Amino acid sequence: MKTILENILNNDTSYNKSATKMLRNTNPELWSKILEVTSFLPDNAKPKQRVWHVLNEKYSIEVCPVTGDALRWNEKDYRRFSSIEAKNKAIGKIISKATTGNHWRQIDPDKSKKANEKFSNGFDEGKHKPWDERNRDYTSSLEAARKTWMEKYGVDNPSKIPAIQQKLSELAIKRYSYIDRPALEKYYLEVINITKQSWKSKFKEINPNNLQRSNQLHLDHIYSISEGFKNNIPAEVIGHWTNLRLIPKIENSSKGAKCHKTLEELFEDYNRANTN
Repeated sequence: MKTILENILNNDTSYNKSATKMLRNTNPELWSKILEVTSFLPDNAKPKQRVWHVLNEKYSIEVCPVTGDALRWNEKDYRRFSSIEAKNKAIGKIISKATTGNHWRQIDPDKSKKANEKFSNGFDEGKHKPWDERNRDYTSSLEAARKTWMEKYGVDNPSKIPAIQQKLSELAIKRYSYIDRPALEKYYLEVINITKQSWKSKFKEINPNNLQRSNQLHLDHIYSISEGFKNNIPAEVIGHWTNLRLIPKIENSSKGAKCHKTLEELFEDYNRANTN
């Protein structure tokens, strides 16, 4: 059943990815089996929730690791915690481990690297919601977290703990010491200037729908500027119109410095445009 479901979802070419929702009509026998094995769910459970259980081979409702309470379904998967208080308790445990050197990321660097890659890939595949789309009261959750940190550690932010400050400092030195700042700034300005020219001269190619750039709609470098600098790619290639697109602010924020085309695709598009 799992394999059949995976094939159906992988071959779903509908514009709104409706294969899951329409299973009861397109595959009634399969849907009956899904209903049978997910009978532990309430009658009003969404098809996505039932399919999630089959794909992940989990046949009970997920529970909060802190309180043991049943978790709420959140469109694509379950929430991680039953409440903000439970989440803060879990964060407190993580901080405690980090300050004593017992955190799994410190004990097993390879596992940590794989976890980072999995999360990044999840963002690219749309498995994680950008922060702005998450249904939460940021102000109240931040205040609750500060209160917990003050009670446990005497500071309103974990980064003020000396042991964590030292770790952050070491990571920053390791991560950025190789960067030639003046060269990076010069490269960035060159790319931005070329980008402005591309936007003016190739407006229709970049923006065929004639959309208005705004705070909510950003001009994005598909192959990022930072990766262009790291790989010594000429500024005129990164700022070329074939490497530009308009995307929502939320999508651009979650993308960060990731590249949504390969190096080969970057040069293929650039060379093709210059030979036509």
